[in-house]
Amino acid sequence: MPGPSRTDGTMDEKTYNDWENYETWAVALWINQEQSSYHYWRAEARRNYKDAPACQQVQDGIWNAEQAAKFNLADQLKEEFNDAAPLTEPNVYSDLLGAALSEVNWSEIAEHMLADLADEKHADLAEDEHPVFGPVIFAYTRAQAIDDGVLVDVSEMAREAGLKHPTALTATVWGQYVAVPEGVEGQDEQGRLWDILMMLRFAIQKGTEGSELLYEVLVRNDNTSPQPVTLKAICGPGDTADPVITIMLPNED
Repeated sequence: MPGPSRTDGTMDEKTYNDWENYETWAVALWINQEQSSYHYWRAEARRNYKDAPACQQVQDGIWNAEQAAKFNLADQLKEEFNDAAPLTEPNVYSDLLGAALSEVNWSEIAEHMLADLADEKHADLAEDEHPVFGPVIFAYTRAQAIDDGVLVDVSEMAREAGLKHPTALTATVWGQYVAVPEGVEGQDEQGRLWDILMMLRFAIQKGTEGSELLYEVLVRNDNTSPQPVTLKAICGPGDTADPVITIMLPNED
């Protein structure tokens, strides 16, 4: 792989494949190259975009909503990538890794992710007005979310587990609790998905009021004991009036 190309040093020029530097390009490349990572960060970009109007700095007039979305997403990217760094013991390799991560322009990656939301290939014009972002430029359907990988359709196994409505997981749930972390033994995606669906069925059988419920699933993401995690399931109309089930993290909607 060639090293970063150089420029004359001006601040507004890109130095590697239209990114600020090699380190930023490499992180962006790996986010998009790995399926679970792509789906996870696409969903997180959408969540940050949606949550931005409620940000305190927006309410105080310090930022607009787009600035808040970019800052919060960039901060999340930096924190999660630094926390996941595999080298923790002080040595030359951890120093080099830390130096490389410190060069990453997290704001540039966040800006690209958020820009992709505006380029959804199935975007439809709508007349509704958003109180902060202005005109809503598209209506995003459940079918489009499944096509884009924002939702993962698990209806076939859900029917086997006794759930009669079409069922989907958010990409975040899939990435954290269905996809098997590297190095974890004795786990597979089918078994982990089955546990999520069966525990939902048991929770529904206990009886609940309303269209939303929280329930727990035991998940093993390392080679120790399984740990309880809380998921949220919502039942409501999909792209038609027929009910559908969506399983997500408690802070997703």
